Amino acid sequence: MKIYKIRVSLLPLLIFLLFFISFVSNAQVIKTTIGDILVNPDKYDGKIVEVKGIAMSVKFKISKRGNPYTTFKLTDDSNTLTVFSFGTLPIYEKDKVKVIGKYQKVKYVGGYVFYNEIDASAGKVESVR
Repeated sequence: MKIYKIRVSLLPLLIFLLFFISFVSNAQVIKTTIGDILVNPDKYDGKIVEVKGIAMSVKFKISKRGNPYTTFKLTDDSNTLTVFSFGTLPIYEKDKVKVIGKYQKVKYVGGYVFYNEIDASAGKVESVR
């Protein structure tokens, strides 16, 4: 019986690892700009992108289920995208950052709709100089 409990408790970890491995191995990161994504959103929809910009309106929140997450606006000269990531990111207002994540032209979560968003939960957000 104990073996069964161990296997069941490892199942979520194994599922996460398989998802992460497939994300990393199948994902070809496309280096681009915020402006190019906004001009050609269909070209990048569902793709893993790498963009750089300034973090603005950084917000650290906790979901109704108790999970911490971070949202911010990534901006360059005159263009802006929203970035989402689970967890509390080590960034601050006006930091120059590099974001790697999945761009979605339209994203539905529950009854909410989000436009032009990069989900960096399985990617990376880091400050750059």
